[in-house]
Amino acid sequence: MRVREQNLKQKERVLLIGITRHRQKRWAVMESLEELANLTKTAGGRVIESFIQIKQRYNPSTLLGIGKVKDIKRICQELDIDLLIFDTDLSPAQIRNIEAIVGIRVIDRTALILDIFAKHARTKEARLQVELAQLEYRLPRLIGLGLEYSRLGGGIGTRGPGEKKLEIDRRRIKQRITTLKKALKKIEKSKKIQRKARQGFPKIAVVGYTNAGKSSLVNALTHAHLLTANYLFSTLDSNTKLLFIPPHHRLLISDTVGFLKNLPHNLIASFHATLAEVIESDLLMHIVDTTAQTFEQHITTVNNVLEQIGVNEKPKLLILNKIDRLFKEEKERLKRKYPKAFLVSATQGIGIDEVKLYLRDYFYPKS
Repeated sequence: MRVREQNLKQKERVLLIGITRHRQKRWAVMESLEELANLTKTAGGRVIESFIQIKQRYNPSTLLGIGKVKDIKRICQELDIDLLIFDTDLSPAQIRNIEAIVGIRVIDRTALILDIFAKHARTKEARLQVELAQLEYRLPRLIGLGLEYSRLGGGIGTRGPGEKKLEIDRRRIKQRITTLKKALKKIEKSKKIQRKARQGFPKIAVVGYTNAGKSSLVNALTHAHLLTANYLFSTLDSNTKLLFIPPHHRLLISDTVGFLKNLPHNLIASFHATLAEVIESDLLMHIVDTTAQTFEQHITTVNNVLEQIGVNEKPKLLILNKIDRLFKEEKERLKRKYPKAFLVSATQGIGIDEVKLYLRDYFYPKS
């Protein structure tokens, strides 16, 4: 018990901030803050409280009204808050102005997502991709800071390139960005050669919202042992496996990075080499976590990202996952609403044989 208490004390105490112009959108903001809380937990923080302001006209210098920022300062002092995380992008000036008033670090949703990617980047490619995205995000935020990086002294939102690499001027950051882009182009060229060598097989890419069960689905279909974990962004690299379909057919199936609402544009650009598996696929398998309260919004978000990378018109197979956790009435409703979808449980193996039969008939209709 004492060890658990010590671990809780070591975690950064976080206050989440949401803002909307319209009162009727308050519930959407609350749902978004719930996702932000899960992101914060994944990053290693401890959410103490959430705060929503409904404000028709945003303050250009602090986003919130000055009075509200002072209220937040009081709340932070009372609750011993270490970090403020805004559920919207902030300008460099807004971050500096809010920090000047509340006296603690401030980051936005994008910085938090980049931090999580940095935490989970395991391969050389993933680390390069994350560093590129972080530097491109931070470059415009160095204006006016000079070489004063004391605010980046550790904690959520500061992982990735490392403190020494951050203590450089804008010119050297630009040089580092150029170097990273060249290194990623080399990796992309190498991957392209690998994909050409596999051209004889039909290619499937598994896409979906983060934590929807993409790796579990690939494991169920191929008997592979990809990492599965109940946290956001456990997969940052594309993993391609052979899928055997009776009697003697072979397909290639790729697990890919999870998507998220308001996924930073520079992150999508940085992960171009990883997303190439999606771009060059013959079929997309869109997997959905049906236990998520906002899973229908997740479907929309994934489709928006697919459109962003130019593949939304590709043939798609909708896979509704985790049905073992649903009541019979919920399953029947899903069948009525999504008649062409497959209802599966990747971890329990439910519906997997039906998916394989569909893939056989789709790619090898005369077999």
